[in-house]
Amino acid sequence: MFESLKKKLKSIFSFPKEEPAQEKPIGETQEIPEPAKAPEPAVEEKKEEIKESPRAPETGHDIEEKTELLQEPAIDEKPKKSLFSKAVSRITEKKLGEKEAGEILGNLRTALLESDVAYEAVEKICDEVKGATVGASVERGKTQETLKKALADSLKDIMACERPDVEKLIEAKQGVYLMLIFGTNGAGKTTTIAKLAHKFKKFRPVVAAGDTFRAASIEQLEEHSKKAGFDLVKHSYGADPAAVIFDARKHAEARKSKLIIGDTAGRSHSNANLMDELKKVARVNKPDMKVLVLDSLTGNDIYEQARIYDQAIGVDAIILTKTDVYDKGGACLSASYVTGKPILYLGTGQKYGDLRDFDPDGIIKKMLG
Repeated sequence: MFESLKKKLKSIFSFPKEEPAQEKPIGETQEIPEPAKAPEPAVEEKKEEIKESPRAPETGHDIEEKTELLQEPAIDEKPKKSLFSKAVSRITEKKLGEKEAGEILGNLRTALLESDVAYEAVEKICDEVKGATVGASVERGKTQETLKKALADSLKDIMACERPDVEKLIEAKQGVYLMLIFGTNGAGKTTTIAKLAHKFKKFRPVVAAGDTFRAASIEQLEEHSKKAGFDLVKHSYGADPAAVIFDARKHAEARKSKLIIGDTAGRSHSNANLMDELKKVARVNKPDMKVLVLDSLTGNDIYEQARIYDQAIGVDAIILTKTDVYDKGGACLSASYVTGKPILYLGTGQKYGDLRDFDPDGIIKKMLG
């Protein structure tokens, strides 16, 4: 995952450094104090004026003069330091101009769009990078580093949602914890449910076969229940999915289980009737966590899917599937940006253990190489 985006970003930030070889000789030379000689004549002139004062012979004034002469160099130290720091900053720093950053930002915008990052998210990222860099003082030779840091900060901001500790939430719940799983057709919900049941097997999970529409969906879960070792509650095809999950709760309470994972039929986010049915399932069973499963291979459509599901049902967390065969990487940014909700896990294969915790910092490091 992210290999394509990583290559694009690497090419954007691989421009030549700004003559770093010239920095040290200029920065280390002792010629810098030359501007500091300017205050010295001023001290000399003040000394001469004091000597010519008619009050020089007076003892009391002599003491005052000595005091003044001792204090004046201290007054002149401030401009000396200021001149030195200004001279150093001119040599070691520069202002990053809009023209210089413009080409880089243009390439960045293209790379992000080509990597399935939603347009709205791309504009936000580019605006933040521009705002943090253009006109800012940048140490010479570190333009690339400065831009990369600004990009990393923007990416972190998009994926900044706090990721919940699901185990602690299940343990803290008085009674049975219900996770409701939903998403579009073919997103990988059934396999993801089996992975979740395997991951949280210590809570003796009960799976509710709430997809009573798709052919063989119940049989598929039955097969997983035998292999992964979880209880399955099912009704016949065409049954009310809300009733299936309701019965699964009774079963879980009877056997002292702590977790129910409710399956639902895959449905297009654009089908209003099916979305209304899902609303009913959520309203009747009051899930503790509503989890949207998204197929990372869907590309740019992820943004619209996540937006509509969040508006209609309310998304608490996201699981991205098929990331092992997805190298663009923009899906997680789009999903996080539009919902403002955390990504819990990444599906990375067909085995039950192939459900990896989502690590934003690790992903950003991988993106930026």
